[in-house]
Amino acid sequence: MIKDIILDIILELGLVLAVALAVFGLSYGGYEMYAFFKPRYVAVDNATFKESQQYNDGMIRDLENLQMDYNSAGPEQKQALRAIILHRFSVYPLEKMPLSLRNFYDQVRGQQ
Repeated sequence: MIKDIILDIILELGLVLAVALAVFGLSYGGYEMYAFFKPRYVAVDNATFKESQQYNDGMIRDLENLQMDYNSAGPEQKQALRAIILHRFSVYPLEKMPLSLRNFYDQVRGQQ
């Protein structure tokens, strides 16, 4: 009788421990899967964002604003804007730029 009660208690504690280990294992496995797949999700999101119309329109507008600022700046300001322009234009594909921006970028890039 007492042996049966002790055996039942041990089995119940073992079951609780097994369930706790299973929950922990599933949680840890979920975290590992998240860590494995998250960079891929982010890469797809980033590629999708860079192909969006809003991103492309915004970049073109930003580059045109830089062009206007450069054209209306004085000699010292042009020198300061040159580094910004070279960086901002370098991260956007030339084939997506209008011809006027490509020509402007080539002009700024050619200056010393």
